[in-house]
Amino acid sequence: MLIVGKLAARRGDVLPLPGHLAPDFKATRIGGETMRLSDLRGKVVVLNIWATWCKPCEEEAPSLERLYRRIKETPLGPDFEVLAVSIDARSRDAVLPFEKKFALTFPIFFDPDGRVSRVYQTTGVPETFVIDREGVIREKVVGPREWDRPEMVQWFRDVIQKAGPVEKAS
Repeated sequence: MLIVGKLAARRGDVLPLPGHLAPDFKATRIGGETMRLSDLRGKVVVLNIWATWCKPCEEEAPSLERLYRRIKETPLGPDFEVLAVSIDARSRDAVLPFEKKFALTFPIFFDPDGRVSRVYQTTGVPETFVIDREGVIREKVVGPREWDRPEMVQWFRDVIQKAGPVEKAS
């Protein structure tokens, strides 16, 4: 136990686990603009780490887009964001056809060297982190999810409207 404690202390207090502050990162979008996760503090963020060659990612992309549109088209929209981070080595060439095929409108960023994946200690794709307004990870989802189910949309509305702790999503 002592060794684990020392290793965690070396890495700092930022762990990619529910209840911990989300690790900050800088990423580049298709158009070339860059941003940091911390730029979105004050919003609820769905951080989705994925790849175009991943069949479950392909299956979940349409429901993530529908969730994005359902929330963005409401008065809660300004307080919500989806960040999709592609781990494809040929990011731009691979992502543009994928984005077009699924008519994705949420921001897509590139992580061809795996920095974001390493910081978030992902073990595969898709992996998704729901980050609250204070920058705290509320959920870590390994594998695909049907994001636009009515109970999920309502859960996100509750998270956006609430500043404090929220019940776990089902």
